[in-house]
Amino acid sequence: MPQIPPILESVGLDARGRKRLTREDLFILGQRINTAADAIEFYVAVCSWGVGNKARDVYRRVAPLRHPDAGKRLLRGIKKLQGPGGSAIAGYDAFRSTDTAYLTGLGPAFFTKLLYFAAREPTTDHNGHPLILDQRIAKAIGWPAKTWWSTAEYEDYLAVMDETRRLFDPVPRADRLEYALFSSAAQKLIGTESTTL
Repeated sequence: MPQIPPILESVGLDARGRKRLTREDLFILGQRINTAADAIEFYVAVCSWGVGNKARDVYRRVAPLRHPDAGKRLLRGIKKLQGPGGSAIAGYDAFRSTDTAYLTGLGPAFFTKLLYFAAREPTTDHNGHPLILDQRIAKAIGWPAKTWWSTAEYEDYLAVMDETRRLFDPVPRADRLEYALFSSAAQKLIGTESTTL
C-alpha cells in the first residue's frame, strides 16, 4: 500500500482541520526533491494549492498517480529542470514525452505549476524561469483555446512574457505578470473587465 505523503498528515492543521499552503511553502518544498516519494509529496502539495477549494478537481489530480512509476516520472521531469544544464524548456519537454515524464491526466496547466515551484523563487532579473500556462493565460494573451501547447509554443510564451515585463518600469518579476494575466482572464470569464494590466 502506498505511503501517505507527509504533506497530508494532520500536523499543522488549523482549527477547522485544514492546512494552508502558501507559494513560499511550495518553493521550499520544491527544493527538497531527491526521491520519487519526494516528487509525489511535492505533486500532492502543488495540486492541493492549485485546486484550492474546488473539490471536484481533486479526483482529476489523483488520476496521474495511478501510473505505477508516477513518482519516478515526476522526479525525472523535475530533474530536467533542476539538474545540470536543466531549464524550463527541458522540464516542459520532459513532461510531454512518453519516454520521460508524461503521465495520463497531467497536462500543462498542472505540470507547469510543478515546474514553476520546483525552480527557485524568481527575481526581477531572472528570465527563462518556468511560468504557469493554462487556458486562462492562453486566452489572456490571445492564443487559441486548447489544453496542450508544444514545447516551441511554451518557449515562445516565456520569451513573450520576458519581453513584455521589460516594458515596465520598474521591471516586475515574470510570475507577477503571469498572475496579472491570470487574474485578468478570470475576471473576463466572470463578466468583469480587469484594470490590472
